[in-house]
Amino acid sequence: MNPRLIPVDIPGLDLALGGGIWAVRRLPDTHESANLLIRGPPGSGKTVFGTQLAGALGRALGGDVAYGCVELLPVELQAQYNNLRRAQARESVVVPPFEAAGRANGADCRIFADLLDLGRSGQEQERLGPAVLTLLEEVKRAGGNPRVLVVDSLSDGYGLSHSAPRVLADNLCKLALERGLMLILLEESADSRLSAWSFAVDVVMELSGAGEDRTAGTPSERRLTVFKNRFGPSDAGPHYFEISSQGLVLFPRPAAYFLQGAPLPLGSPATWDAPAEQDWSVVFLDVNYSSIDGRPPRGVQASVTFRNSITAAYGRDASKVFEVARALGSKTKGGHRVHGVTVFINFAQQGDEPVVDVAPPSTGMWTIGAGNPYRSIYQLLAALREALSTLSRRGTVVEKVLIGDLRSVRSFGPQPNLHRLLAAMMVLLRQIRVPAVLFETTEADVPRPSIIELADVVVELDNNPPNQRAMGSLTSIRTAWNARWSLT
Repeated sequence: MNPRLIPVDIPGLDLALGGGIWAVRRLPDTHESANLLIRGPPGSGKTVFGTQLAGALGRALGGDVAYGCVELLPVELQAQYNNLRRAQARESVVVPPFEAAGRANGADCRIFADLLDLGRSGQEQERLGPAVLTLLEEVKRAGGNPRVLVVDSLSDGYGLSHSAPRVLADNLCKLALERGLMLILLEESADSRLSAWSFAVDVVMELSGAGEDRTAGTPSERRLTVFKNRFGPSDAGPHYFEISSQGLVLFPRPAAYFLQGAPLPLGSPATWDAPAEQDWSVVFLDVNYSSIDGRPPRGVQASVTFRNSITAAYGRDASKVFEVARALGSKTKGGHRVHGVTVFINFAQQGDEPVVDVAPPSTGMWTIGAGNPYRSIYQLLAALREALSTLSRRGTVVEKVLIGDLRSVRSFGPQPNLHRLLAAMMVLLRQIRVPAVLFETTEADVPRPSIIELADVVVELDNNPPNQRAMGSLTSIRTAWNARWSLT
C-alpha cells in the first residue's frame, strides 16, 4: 500500500485529523482511496460538511465530485451551497440534465448532483449499488472526472442506516477502492448506536447540533467528534464548528494543535527568519544575579533574550502597562525599529482588525478581539493560528504576540478555561519561536497576577507618578537574572 496524506481546505479539520486525510492505493493500477462516514442527527450540518469536504478533496485530487442524493433534491443542494459559499467558492454544483462542458466560472471542481434511483419502497438496499454506478457513468458522459463519491444520506427511513446489512456497506466501500474514489457517506443517526457503515469505513466523524450549554449558561457551538481514523493519528475531540455565510469552520480543541503530524502555522521553526538582534527595548540601569558569589552564571546574558522568552508584564497603571507591553521587543540593539507585525489578542475589543498591507518589510498590528464573552477559547486559538499562517504565507515577520489586558478576564468566562487557552498559546508560540507578551493591570491587593506562572521573564512596573517615564524591574525566572530598567 502507498499511503498519501491529503490536506483538506477546511479550516481546522487537518488539525483534528492529524494533518489531513490518509488515502491508500489498495489495488494495483488504481488511485488512492479512502472511505469516510459523517454521521449525526437531522440539522447537525452533515450536508454542508459533506459538500464542502467533497469539494476540497476534489480540488486536492484534480477531479470532480459525483453527489448521489437520496432525499435531498439536487436543486436544493445547489441553492444551499451557493448561499453558504458565495464569496469564495471554488466549486460549482451542477444539476441535471448534465451537459458536456468545461468548468464553469473558472471553478476548480464540479459537483455533479443527481437523485439516486432506488426504486420502490423496500428495494433501496439492492438498488443502491447500481444507482451509484449509473451516477458515475452519467458524470463521465458529461465530461467529468469523478474522484469523489458522496451518498446523502443513509437513513432508516430508506432502510440504509442501522438496518443496512454489513455486506452492503462492504460492497459500496469496495466499489470505491476498486475505482480509486474518495467515498463520503452521510448517515442520519438519531442516537449513538453504530451501524454497519461505521465498521466498514476508514474514518468516522460524528456531528451534534447546536444547543444550550447549561453548565456555562451560554449558547454552545455545534460539535464534531472523530471516532475512528484508521490510517493516522487524530484528536477525538469534541471539537467545535460553526456554519456561516462562509461555509463550515472547525475550531479544534487545544490538544489537537500538538498532535503528532499537526501542521505548524509558520512551517519549520528552523527555517523561520527572525528579526536580527531583536532587543528588550529598555535601558538597563543595574543588573543583579542571585548566585552564591554574586557573579553572573556562565551564559546567562546570552540566554535572557526577548526572542526566546515568554514575558509577563504587570503594574497598577493601565496606560503604562500597555505602553511597556507594546514597546517590548520593538527595537534592535542598535535602537532601530523592528520590521514586523504584532499580533494583538485584545481583551478590550470585540471584533478583529487584520492588517491590510503586510508586504515585507512591514510594521503594524493584527488585532484579534477577545472581548466578546461568547467567543470561546477554541475560536480564539483558531484565530491566532489563522493570523500566524496568513502572515507566514505573505512572508511577513511576526514581531511578537501581545495578549491583554487580562484584567478583563471576568467578562470573558471562567478563569480555568482562559488559563488553559493561554497555556496552549504559549506552547504553540514556543514551537514556532515567536515571542509573547502577556500584560495585566493589577489592583493593590493583587500584587502578582497568575500570568507569571506561564512566563520565562517577569516585568514589574513601579507605581510612578503619571508624568514620570515607565520604570520597573525585569526578572528571568530561569536564570535568576534581575535588572532595574527604564523604557527607551
